[in-house]
Amino acid sequence: MQINIAGATQIRHAIQNARSEVLLALPANCAFEGQVDVAAAQLLSAETGVSVKVYVPAAARGTGDLPEYRLTALAKDGMEIHSTHDTTPRMAIVDRSVVVLARNQEDYSHGALIGRELIVTRMLVRSLTAPAPTEQDAAAPEAELHPLSREVLRQLALGSTDETAARQIGMALRTYRRVVSRLMDSLDARSRFQAGYLAAQRDLLL
Repeated sequence: MQINIAGATQIRHAIQNARSEVLLALPANCAFEGQVDVAAAQLLSAETGVSVKVYVPAAARGTGDLPEYRLTALAKDGMEIHSTHDTTPRMAIVDRSVVVLARNQEDYSHGALIGRELIVTRMLVRSLTAPAPTEQDAAAPEAELHPLSREVLRQLALGSTDETAARQIGMALRTYRRVVSRLMDSLDARSRFQAGYLAAQRDLLL
């Protein structure tokens, strides 16, 4: 077990060393722009095959503290946006083994604690990735579909080429194709056409 106090350079290095996955927890009413964790994750998502998953409080989404357009901007960079039912500290978990924890919980202006081989890492991962389901979630899973995902599904239903659709949405082509792949998996679709058709059948394009 190892814990170090780190500045911006070490924080950026720890996140960008990810080989497969970064889990990024952002509390409500926190800064995105110019923040070392978001910037490092954006670079990873845009230029590598590393999966970046962003977790934000469900209660804050769509409010003045966390307007949806800010999350849409992250999604356009290829990040997956997820909701948590509990408030979490600002942190990044790299490859489920390295924890980067902001010292002041709102941003990294005071640096971070970077921990490796911590006994609490699994618990922190579970707190992000396994939120307690609610009756509303079970009854209407489509209600949480991200606006950007709906736009991708619209493009699939229109039969647009990947290049045209990515340009229309303002998304990198590789990012668009990754979103399409995830949506096809979630819809159990074997083709782009079938994904668009299923989305229309299930009223996911509204």
